[in-house]
Amino acid sequence: MKICMIVRALPAHRLGGLEYHTRDLVCALAARGHEVTVVTTPPPPGGAPVGADLAPGVEVAVVAGAPSADYSLSFWRALEPLVSRLHSSKRFDIVHAQEFAGLFLRPRGAALVCTVHGTMFTEVPLDRRYWRRLGTGDRLRTVWRYKARLALHPFFRVMLRRADRLLVDSQFTFRELARMDGALRPRMGIVPLGVDPARYPFAGIARSPRHPAAPPVIALLGRLQEMKGAGMAVEAARLLRSRGVRFRMEIGGSGPFAAPLQQRIDAAGLAGEVILRGRIAPDATSEFLAAADLFLFPDLTQPAFGLVAVEAMLHGLPVVAARCGALPETVTPETGWLYDPWKPVELADVLEQALADRAGLAARAAAARHRAAGFTAAAMAEQTEAQYEKVLGRLSRDAREETNPDPA
Repeated sequence: MKICMIVRALPAHRLGGLEYHTRDLVCALAARGHEVTVVTTPPPPGGAPVGADLAPGVEVAVVAGAPSADYSLSFWRALEPLVSRLHSSKRFDIVHAQEFAGLFLRPRGAALVCTVHGTMFTEVPLDRRYWRRLGTGDRLRTVWRYKARLALHPFFRVMLRRADRLLVDSQFTFRELARMDGALRPRMGIVPLGVDPARYPFAGIARSPRHPAAPPVIALLGRLQEMKGAGMAVEAARLLRSRGVRFRMEIGGSGPFAAPLQQRIDAAGLAGEVILRGRIAPDATSEFLAAADLFLFPDLTQPAFGLVAVEAMLHGLPVVAARCGALPETVTPETGWLYDPWKPVELADVLEQALADRAGLAARAAAARHRAAGFTAAAMAEQTEAQYEKVLGRLSRDAREETNPDPA
């Protein structure tokens, strides 16, 4: 197949789940013999070419005049003419837009596929489950902060109706979109996310037993924002210490909540137990995860999949995750534990139980590795290809029926 993949950014622009997801999918599709052209924004000033880490043979077309690594009116305005020019010479079978890249796209002559990770609101405080917990002042600040999402939401709904096929990453996303518009159900297909294991040098390597005197390590990894739940994790850490539980909590990541979080750690007297490690470089992520005993995913929003949980399980880490979004689909009772994200006491109870049960921790570690082995980029590409074939087959049948209508 000839595929045009559209995304706002790749790892050459910035590091993030969507960027690595697209990179891994593109490379895996190319490995399956497909001809892939990636359309994206220009590289950052002084940065590497945006196709530097893609598979050989993958072409890259840059949307001229668009700012690097983000959505913008100039990006959306220039996108359709560029895709049309590329299509006139390459004759794409599939035009595949990632996330919101296809908001204003109307390709001609190719099937339009859109990958959707949740809705425009599920992973921010605008989500109805988070919104109801906010006071008036916080609601006003949230509306102002996310005013662009509110303005673009009607166009998001139009994109969903316009697409020939919608690829969603979880049952959770499927339900959220069906709740928004039940007519979307027949055009949705679930393709779980996957990762390229080759990016994780410490994955699959058995860890040396921790010295009995060393406290077990709980790892967190992600952007530091209040809605990501690190504050709840610190409160749970305070409760654990008050109960005499030995542990060390290492938090990897950077973001606007770093300074307030450090203040909470210091105020609770947890400087010896909770350590902010700052940004973890991509080539250090695997080592960071491999040095832990347990992974904590304390999100307060509604994660559409929870890819970092898969990364943790790939390193043999059982996962303690908030019972929200798609996390119960990713983290099973065999691979970890779930808790109410708004109850730090419950989180402390779960962590205490998990750390005390070394045999249970080891069993879940083995199950986590086994489960993560099913979430690979190769599996994601194979299932994506099946969705491509499904939509192309449907469009072909529709064209035949339109050309040769049933006389009855």
